[in-house]
Amino acid sequence: MNNAADHPAAVEAIGNLTRTQEEALRAIAFFRRQRKVGRGWLVGDKRLSEKLVERLEKMELVEESSIRGEPVLQLTTVGQAIKAQLLQ
Repeated sequence: MNNAADHPAAVEAIGNLTRTQEEALRAIAFFRRQRKVGRGWLVGDKRLSEKLVERLEKMELVEESSIRGEPVLQLTTVGQAIKAQLLQ
């Protein structure tokens, strides 16, 4: 089972996350409805700033990919481990 203890990067990152970053990770994991809006993202009913998403990408928790030509945000393996820890 994936948990933060299995990923050393997750253990380090979990202590460095702000509340806003934690909420963004939860939203990205939960909502399928995502789209770019201006310079940021609309994920479900939450607006995520470009700066917030860039920070999560630098922490290697989130990556931008494309599904059917549409940009989407997805959690990396480390991001998924942190999400599992946050939901406990």
